[in-house]
This record gives sequence, C-alpha cells and structure tokens, in this order.
Amino acid sequence: AMEGPDNFSPVAFKKLRVLELLTQSEDNNVFDGLSDSMFDIRWLTYSEDDRLFEQPVPCDWESRITAFQRLLIVKSLREDFLQLAVRSFVGTELGEDYIVSPPFDLAGCFKDSLKTTPLIFILSAGADPTDALLKLARDHEYEERLHFISLGQGQGEKAEKLIKLGRETGDWVCLQNCHLAASWMPALERIQEQQDPAALDDMYRLWLTSMPSATFPVPVLQTGIKITNEPPKGLRANLSRTFQDISPEVYEGCSKSREFKKLLFSLAFFHAAILERRKFGPIGWNVPYEWMDSDFQVSREQVHMYLESQPGVPWVTLNYIIAEVNYGGRVTDDKDVRLISAFLKRYFNEEVLDDDYKLSPLDAYYAPKEGTVEQVREYIRNLPMDEDPQVYGLHSNAQITAQSQSAKQFLDTIVSVQPRMSSGGGGKKPEDIAAVMAEDFLAGVPAQMKKDHAHPETYKKTPDGGIVSLGVFHSQEMDRFNVLIGRVRSTLVTLGQALKGLVVMS
Repeated sequence: AMEGPDNFSPVAFKKLRVLELLTQSEDNNVFDGLSDSMFDIRWLTYSEDDRLFEQPVPCDWESRITAFQRLLIVKSLREDFLQLAVRSFVGTELGEDYIVSPPFDLAGCFKDSLKTTPLIFILSAGADPTDALLKLARDHEYEERLHFISLGQGQGEKAEKLIKLGRETGDWVCLQNCHLAASWMPALERIQEQQDPAALDDMYRLWLTSMPSATFPVPVLQTGIKITNEPPKGLRANLSRTFQDISPEVYEGCSKSREFKKLLFSLAFFHAAILERRKFGPIGWNVPYEWMDSDFQVSREQVHMYLESQPGVPWVTLNYIIAEVNYGGRVTDDKDVRLISAFLKRYFNEEVLDDDYKLSPLDAYYAPKEGTVEQVREYIRNLPMDEDPQVYGLHSNAQITAQSQSAKQFLDTIVSVQPRMSSGGGGKKPEDIAAVMAEDFLAGVPAQMKKDHAHPETYKKTPDGGIVSLGVFHSQEMDRFNVLIGRVRSTLVTLGQALKGLVVMS
C-alpha cells in the first residue's frame, strides 16, 4: 500500500487513493496522479482550512475536474464539510433559491387549491400547522366555520359526518393525525373518490394532517396539495421564519416598545439556539426535546402581557416562566433543566436593552436597534449562513462531530434510495426483506437431534444395565436443544405466515 505524506491524515489519504483507483477501474482517468500530488504542501494547507468547501482545489486540480468531482474530493478529504460543499454546489448549479428555506405560504397553497382538492400537512417534529391554519381562517372570516377533529378509535363516523356537513355548507374540515386512524384510511379514500364536484360548495376545503405513513391512501396523496413546514436548519433560517410570521401590528403592539422589541428578538434567538443545539447530540442536550412553535407563541404573548401589566420589566418572573414552565415543561433531564435556565439568562437580563450587548461571543449577533419589523428581517438576512458553535455556547470543535454525523445521515439517505433509482421495479418493502430473512434463517435451522445419530459409545450400557454418565448428560442436553430448535422453527414459520397476512402478528 502506498504511504501518504507526513502530517497528513492517513485515513483521508487512503480515501483519496481509493477514489483514484476506483475511477481507473472504470476506465476514467480524471483522478490520475491525485495521490502523487498529495505530497505537495499545498494539500496539507487546503485540508486544514476551515473554509475548505469554498477554496479552490490546489495544484491545478480545480481546472481539471467538474464541480461534482470536486465534491468527491471534499467527501474523501473532510467528510464533515460535505453538506456545506453540497449546499455550495446546489447554489451554484441551480440557484440560491434552492438552498434557502422558503417562507411558509399557506395562503398561496389555499389559492392553488380547489374544492375537490384536499390540502395535506405532512407533519414533522417541532412544527405545528394549527396556528397557521387558524390565522388563515381568521383572514377569510372563517374562524367559526373551521372544524377540527382528531382521528383515532371511534372517530371515523364523526369525521364522515363532518365532511358531509362541510360539503353542503362550505365549511372547512380539518382531520388531524390521519396516521393514527389506519383502519379508517380506506373509508377516506372511498369518500374522496365518490365525491361529486357539482354537489360541493365552492368554499369547501378538506385539510388533512399526518405523519409520513404507509397506510395513508395513495390516491388521496396524489390528488392533494402536499404542505410541509419542517423546522428550518440553522440559526438564520430559524430567526427568518419566526419574524416572517410576526406581523407589524404584533411587533408595534406594546406600549413599552423598546423593551418589547428587544425581548422579542432575544426570545426568538433563544428559541432558535436551543433547537439548533439538538444537532450536537449529548453535547447540546442529553435528550433531544421537541420544542414547537407554540412554545414560542405562548412565551411571546406572556412577555407582552407582563410588560403591559408591570411598571418595569419583571426579569425574574419572565426567566422562570419561559425557562422552567413553557420550554422547561418538556425537559426531563435534571442537567438539562439547569442548562436551559442558565441559557435563557444570557438573553433575558437588563443588559440586553443596551444596543451594544452581544447575544453570543461573536460580534455579529445582537438585538437590533429599535425599528420596524422589516428592518429586523433585513438584519437577519445579513447574518452568517454558517454559524459557529460559539453562538450556542459550545466550543468550535463541537461542529466537527455534528457535521460528520449529518454527512453520514445524508449519505445513508442517498444510498437508501439507490435501488429505486437503479431498478425499474423499485426497492423491496421492509416486510419483503423480513420475509426473505425469515426463510433464510429457517433454511439454516438444523433438524431435531436423535439418539440414533449419536456415537455408539455415547449410550453404551453399563454392566448393571444402565447408561454411562455421558449418555445421561447428552440425553438431557439434547432434549433441551430439541425444544429450542422446535421453538425457533415454529416462530419463523409463523412469522412468514404473518408477513403474508395469513395469521395475526403476535
């Protein structure tokens, strides 16, 4: 094996060497000479650059390779920078619109919909579309005509009646948590297929919410408008979405304008920071808590209420209610309870009202001067896209582990969809894979043992007519193993039948 240069990561050198050999095996000479060029000191400087994904590849390689081949080098050299390099690649090839989270535009989705078209919210952790739907209903003066029902055991008949009522009166119907009513999903498919457009009121809309589920009817999914509102990744994106949902009326709606605006931005910063700390694993939080937009909304309203009702700013009260109750109510680990309380104090203290106060050790992050909500949005747009972990109160090295894990998940996702891309029939379903494994295991289970197969000396008779001690021991152990073999065989057979739907899965 070829040895790499001194002071260079042996693992990275081997990966680049494999990349060169793999392409050569496919009669592609694009990476010929790559491993030899690694002995140039410029490669060491390049590999240690914290902005490697933005720098040109050294030794004239930048002009010899395509943008995608450059990604392969970054992946081999510094896998923790892979996603940053991919984002840069997508932004260059397709445009900036594809790397920035778009604002949640429920009104636009509603305008695109028809009375026969269901609107389907695909739920994800940390995102709740209920508030956005209620706001849309208020904007259309439909707040009293929006009906919610959470699906579950025994709710199917009520949901069917509600849909029938909505079709006749033009009301909106929202069926929540469709993934929990798997047995009723065929009925929903039938209801949608049998609907008569001529009999529907023009204002009628059917809203559905569901986690990704194999039981959700495909025809309904294909004909509906799919909406997802995943929590944005990154501090800037999170702040941007938060202030996109805050109207000028809310932003200017407090008599203590300066205090409210400063505290509102600090609260939004706190909300974004604790969400982003989750990607660092146990370094961020011992448990990955699912804080939601509703936690921020409640805290925002309480900040407004206390500022209006108190002569000054009740710092102690606000710190306790937000850290211990609103957000802390979800926190179960005792160390995390201490952490979230200490974390909030950085953003909720008297100094935050000072324009020069920094919300992190980095100078770029502070509560903007008192102004309009549009000025705050403009400030957020100018924040760095790639945040240093110091923003979240962590050491810069914490980013290496988080980015490596993120890159691994990214690559695992790409690999998982490969069978569907390469074969016309698509990838196997999990139950098909389990059935094949069960058959393979069953084929490997040995037949039950018999005394006749033992060595003649094993059950040799003693002079007094008994069996030698080895035979007694062998007989006892053989009986036990035969019971085990029988149980394994019967379980695998039953499992195979259950996967085919012939028996009930126990």
